[in-house]
Order: sequence, then C-alpha cells, then structure tokens
Amino acid sequence: MSITSRLQNFNKLTSLRCTRASLGSIRNSSQDVKDVPYETSIHKSKSDKSTDQAKFPTEADVVVIGGGSVGCSAAYHLAKQNGGSVVLVEKHKITSGTTWHTAGILWSFRGSESETLLQLQTRDLISKILPEENGDSAGWQRTGTILTAKTKEEYKDFTLQTSFAKGLGVEIQEITPAEAKEIHPLLNVDDMYGAVYSPGDGTIDPATYCMAYVKAAQHRGAKVFENCSVNGILKADDHLGLERVVGVETSKGTIKTNNVVNCAGAWSPYIGKMAGVRIPQLTFQHAYIVTQGIEGILNTPMIKDHGTVYIKPQGDALQFGGYEMNPHLVKDLPVDFAFGLYDLDWDIFAQHFDATVNRIPAVGNVGIRSTVCGPESFTPDGKPNMGESPEVRGFFVGSGYNSGGMMMGGGAGRQLAHWVTHGRPEIDLFNCDIRRYQTSYTNYNKWLTETCHERFAKRFSLVYPRDHNLGGRNQRKTKLHQTDSDLGALFGIRYGFERPAYYIKDGQNKPNCNLKVLDYDFYGSYDNKKHDPYPYYDAVTNDCTFEFPDSHKTVGKECLTCRTSAILLDSSYMAKIFLTGPDADQLAQIAFSRNLVKSEDGQFMYTLMLNDRAGIEGDVIATRVKNASGENEYYVTFSSSGALHCKMYLQNIAQRKGLNCIVEDRTEERSILSVQGPKSRDILKPIVQESNILKKLKYSQWSNIEIAGRNVMLGRLSFVGELGYEVHCHSDDVKCIHDAIMEQADKHNACVAGYRAMESLSSETGFHHWSHSIHAADTPGEADLLRFCEDSKDYIGSKALAELRKKPLPKKLVCFTIDTDVPITGHESIWFNDKVVGFLRHADFAYALDTNLGYGYVNVPGITEKEITEGNFAIERMAVKHPAKAYTTSPFDPRFERIRGKYSSNVQEQLAKKLNAL
Repeated sequence: MSITSRLQNFNKLTSLRCTRASLGSIRNSSQDVKDVPYETSIHKSKSDKSTDQAKFPTEADVVVIGGGSVGCSAAYHLAKQNGGSVVLVEKHKITSGTTWHTAGILWSFRGSESETLLQLQTRDLISKILPEENGDSAGWQRTGTILTAKTKEEYKDFTLQTSFAKGLGVEIQEITPAEAKEIHPLLNVDDMYGAVYSPGDGTIDPATYCMAYVKAAQHRGAKVFENCSVNGILKADDHLGLERVVGVETSKGTIKTNNVVNCAGAWSPYIGKMAGVRIPQLTFQHAYIVTQGIEGILNTPMIKDHGTVYIKPQGDALQFGGYEMNPHLVKDLPVDFAFGLYDLDWDIFAQHFDATVNRIPAVGNVGIRSTVCGPESFTPDGKPNMGESPEVRGFFVGSGYNSGGMMMGGGAGRQLAHWVTHGRPEIDLFNCDIRRYQTSYTNYNKWLTETCHERFAKRFSLVYPRDHNLGGRNQRKTKLHQTDSDLGALFGIRYGFERPAYYIKDGQNKPNCNLKVLDYDFYGSYDNKKHDPYPYYDAVTNDCTFEFPDSHKTVGKECLTCRTSAILLDSSYMAKIFLTGPDADQLAQIAFSRNLVKSEDGQFMYTLMLNDRAGIEGDVIATRVKNASGENEYYVTFSSSGALHCKMYLQNIAQRKGLNCIVEDRTEERSILSVQGPKSRDILKPIVQESNILKKLKYSQWSNIEIAGRNVMLGRLSFVGELGYEVHCHSDDVKCIHDAIMEQADKHNACVAGYRAMESLSSETGFHHWSHSIHAADTPGEADLLRFCEDSKDYIGSKALAELRKKPLPKKLVCFTIDTDVPITGHESIWFNDKVVGFLRHADFAYALDTNLGYGYVNVPGITEKEITEGNFAIERMAVKHPAKAYTTSPFDPRFERIRGKYSSNVQEQLAKKLNAL
C-alpha cells in the first residue's frame, strides 16, 4: 500500500506542522493532555530561580554562547570545575534553537572511543549526577535499544561495533530474532537476520534535562541570561601578532573576557564569523513523526533498524525518523529562528514511514499526533567540532554534533569545560578537535557541501573498514599526483591530501590508469546524473567487505617487495613544521622530551610532545638545522592528520611562555620521498652525488647532498623497519628526483607502494601510529616509550612523568598476533582470563608473519611481562573470540637488525617464497 493510501486510513490526521505547544504536551505525558505553552512548561514552573539574574556583568572568566544541551552542560561544568565567573547567554530561550525538537535518544555507544565516552558521560550525568545534585529528575528514562539487522552484512556491521563497545565497558549482547520478539512483542522479525540488545540506552526530555543543568549551574554561581543575542567578538593581538579573545558584545552590554565557548549549534558558524573563525558544518532539515497512541507500546525498547530508521517510544506513542540521500540543505538559517520548524516533505520522508511500518506493523493502523522537521548540523567527517580555534586563542567551539548533540552534550560540555580550565580535555578527543581539519582547500565551499551531504546521506549506512569517501575530493594534491595516477594509484584521502592507497595493475600487468576520482555526483540525488561507468567507485566497492578485500594480495605484494627488494613511498603529505626565531632553542627545549638543542649536527631524533599530565600529544621526528644567518631552527615532521594539532601545541607554548618563536607549517613547500628495503642503497647509489655517503650515514643521521642535480636533505630513516632513506627536498624538485629513483628501482624489481603498505609494514615492525596506538590519554610508560623521555631536563610533562615513574602502570600497550581467516582491523575487544580488558587501538595484516597483528592497551594495573607473554588472551570480532598470542613488542625483527642493514639469507628466502605465492 502506498504512503498516500495509508494516510487515508489514519484515525486522525493532524497538521503536518508541529507547534511547540503540542510537542511540549507530548513530552510531558504518556497520555493525551491539554496543550501547555512550551515556554510555560520550561521557564515558569521553576520555583528556585529565574534564568535572568540581577545585574548584567561587565566581565567574566568565561562566556558560554548558546542555551542548548551542550551550552548548558558547559556552563554547569565550568562552574563545577572552578572556572571562575561563568556567564551563559542565549539569544532567545533555553533549548529554543535545535535542542527543543531533538529526538531525545541516548545510545550507549558509537563507532569511536571518544564519542562513546562522551555519551556514557552524558548518561551518568542525566541518570545519576544531576538528580543527586538537584534532588529531582533530569528527564531520563531507561528503555534499552534493539538494533535490528535484515542481512548478514548488516549484522556483521552491528556486531563489529558491539565487540568494540564491550572493550569500553558497555553492556551489550547479541540476540536472535525470536529473542528480540520476546523483548518487544510488537516487532516484526520475519525479515530479520539477527539483532543486538543494548539495555543501558534510554530517552531524554530535553527541557527537563537542560533546566537541570541551569539549576545546578546557578547554584554554583553561574549566571544565565536569556533574550541576550551576541553582536560581536572582540579580539586583540599578542606579542607574536596572534589574535586572542578579549570580549563579547551582546544586546545587553559588553562583557570583558578571555574565553568564549561557542555552543550556538546550527548558528555556530555565525558566531565564528564574528571572530574570524571558520567552523566547518552545514545545516540540513531533519524530520521525525510522532504517532497517536499504540496499544502495547508502553515500556518497550527503542529500535535502530540498520540502514533505515530509528524508532523511539514516547509515552503511549512512537517517534520515528531517518536519513535520506536527498535532504534539504538550509542555505540561510535565520539568526532569529527560535522554536521554529519546517513543513515536512512527504516525498522525502515516505521511505522512513514504510520502513517503520515494516518493523512495527501497528504503526500503519494509527494516526499522526505531530510531525517535526527542524534544522540539524552536520560536519565533513561526521564528528563534532570541539576545542580551541586555531585562528583565535580563547575561542572555543562545541557544535556540529550530527544530530547527536543531546546524546553527547553532557560529556561534551564536561570536556569543553576541562579544555578551558586546563588547556586540554580529560579524554583524547583528537577526532573531534576542530584542529583536525586542514586550512587550505582548492574550493572550501565545494568541499564543505559535498562532505557534509555525504555524512548525512550515509548516516545509517554500512561502515566498511576500507571504504573511501567520494565527496570533497581533489582538493589537495602532491606534486606527484599525476605521476602516481599514471602508475595506477588508487587514491585515498587523509587530511585533505589525495594520496595513493595502493597501485593496481590491469589484465596485462600494466598500471591501471583509469582510476580518476570524478566530481561528486551526490549519489544521483538533486537531479545529478550518477557516474556510470565509474572505475574508481567500482574499485573502492570491491574493497567494501568485512572479509579480506580484493586489494589484500595487492597490498601484500607491495609489503613483501619492500622486505625482499625495495619500495618507493611518496610521503609528501606528512606535516612539516619549522620553529624559527630568537627563542627557537627555548621552545624546543621545553616542548620535546629529548634534548634537541644539544643534539649532534645532522641528527634526526624521535621525540615526544607531552601535556602537563604526561599524556602524549604527539610523536615527531625532529632535527636542528641552521638558517642562512647561522641561527638554529628546528625541522619537525609529524602525522599528516595532526599537522594543525602539532603546530598549535607548539605555538600555544610559545604564547604562554612569552617566547619570540614563530611556528610555521611548510608542508606544501617541501616533499618527502622514502626508499625502503634491502636494495634501497643500491637504488640510490647511481644517482647520489657522493655515493659513499650512503654507507657513512648511520641510522637517524642526515646530510645535505645532491640527487639528480637537486639539493636535498638525505636522511637514514625508516618507518617500516628496513634499511632505508628519506629524501627531503623542495616540492618543485620532487618530480625530477622521483623519476631518477624509479629508473633505478626498475632495475632491482622494486616498486611504488601506497599508505596501506606503509601502515602494514610499520605495524609489523612495532612502530606507533598517532593518534591510534598512542594519543593524549596515554603516557610514555604505558606505551613503552620512556626511553625517549630524558629525566635530566625540564620540559612540558616532565614533572608529572617523574611522579608516574614511581607508580604501577594502570594499563599497558600489548602487541597481539591473531591467527584467523578473517581480517582484524582495529577496535576489536581484548579478553584476558575471560574478562574484557580493553580493545585494539590499531590492527593490520602482517604479511611477513602471515598473520593478523594488533596493538591495544590491557587495562590490568601492574600487569607483568610474564603475565602478558604467558596469559590467556583472545580478541573478539563480531561476537566471535579468536585466540591471540601476546607480546611486549612485535615478534617481527624485535632486535631491529634489518634497519641496521643486517639480513638473514634464510629469512629473505622465506619472504621471497611468500611474495611469489601471491
């Protein structure tokens, strides 16, 4: 039956536009009650305090902008964490932006550690902390969720997520369709393959929840002002010429402050523009329907039907909605849009109605109580925008929660408060940090539109480990992009850079040059013609599997060619940061865990950057160089995705300490070519001006020489555990040098390789991947990196580290090999003696070992090496436990003989056999 026919059978068809009055009444009762004006139910029923309090302040330590779930939580936590005088300003009424019409769902887990922890913190706040502080409910109702899968692939996707969630302590279990029916009798299970049950999930009343924060915040001294719009952000330059917040202009007056937290939700870009800060997010219309009463629906769990809809009990009714390929983009959201909604587009929403009736047939027999279609913000990668802006110090952002602001709002506000008061969050939030984005795009608006649409459209889609985005591509390329394309590169994207994932040969064993990334076609939506044929998309789709993909052998050939001959990697996307100026030595001395200032000339150093808790903010390769005037400068290379993070870490130290040192990102100016493998020296020898330098260079040393007539910095370095060299050169020279190297590489059966091979090889060797195997919540002791932290000098984090050295480790990074016929890709849970003790931070296939290999922290305080190596470990993937062998370091070349150029002929013969077998 069509959607139109079904509508004609409804008992009562209300207006397709929900008023705030009707929504308010729905939220406050399980039965039909008289409408209560929304403002009255929230703002006039309080007996404690009014939100507008006394005299408007002229100064504050922190000003929070926006009275939604995140802003209210931030104000509360700032007051609780002794953040000084805290002021929250809201342009209309508390919750009046997008919070008031939120679906009010709280799931216990998401696909990343950070977002899961934010949601768990929200649950603790609404279910325990706020009720205890205020003495009444904060709007929480525990319901549980059944995640339903119609196909084996959908079930694999769910169980891949649930195995990860178990590693974070989430209560969850896999259930059969019959068991799902027992829990929810109205559920249609005829087309279900399997299901997952998460009993700790629940629903949130947004009004009660936000006012609970307001009440608790006011009790702790925070001031809250409604009907107070922000008209401008005041800034001033510091001693380095960098901008800092000094005040906020509002409709009630100007507040002097050095800290602003922008929690204006969909309006955050407007506030950002006032400060000269670009906030990457777009607003789309997102809709849901509330049905009339359904017999038997009370006290049933929520439903998340894979790929289609979410269904939430709301009293005696149901609320449901989903995500479409063709959502309406809100191009110009009115600044004064408060308690506002849009007309629901039934042509778009019909698919969700059909999916809901399929899952709960009783929905087709009742009418509509209300429809809600409001603005929601989405980001380019589906993660929130949080943290301090890279453009303006003291300007913090907490927005773009991708329809999850209510779920993450409590934890997000807590972490933002900690960011303001301590300079960092309590947990690692790099994948949510607004500094994760690059700053230069060929076409920023095109990139933003495409990526945000793709995140919305694929919100409920299958998530494969090796998938590639199609939107926002071709914005940033290395100088070798065309060369790599001609060599058959299949490009992935990292930090905006198009970079080869691996190289494909055609049926005649020649490079497949037909893998161009085409302009985004919006998956055929908005009258766009879908690309057909599209070879790149076809190649990517071939990798979209939960088993070993088609590219498994291709990557294996690149890896084993590296182990037996050599590979050439274009690492030009790596971040390249320079410290220059009179105080460069001082900055290097306090920012890095090793003494670069006193290092030998021509010496690369692997060193850490720590925060004041001794958490690892980054691991870098750095060296001291001389500029034209003979002054010291420092050249730092870092993970491409952490370029801005690294720059801001160093720049913030310079600002805090008053140092005259400029931190520059020269990633575009310089390129890096990496020649790795036992034949690397033979390949470079004919084209290096001084061929004897290749043998003279010891590991981590570098020298300025000529290659192919171009001046380069040649370093003896390896990130893959082989005899190898890195060529650092000007980007204008890289093509010439690349061609010269490839001419010699062909003579030694070497090949080009992509980042998939690099990641596998480095994992196999035991090298870290920031921010995966190490991040800001990990310490050097836990990650077995104390040997790279000097105890004879003072640097950021050294005092905290000295104290940590005296204590047992709360967790320990462990290497695992997992012999199984399915791929282990990371986020699988770790079992030790039949208990979950963590999850894999990073995993890959180790081709030289011919097994899966992963790294994860075992959360067993004081665990010994003997307990690790002799322990009973298993890795859970998709609800199946696989026996695992644990090591304190990688079992491949644990003495690092290969990096020193020492090769066993027997080992090399075995590796050659493995290569030939592929």
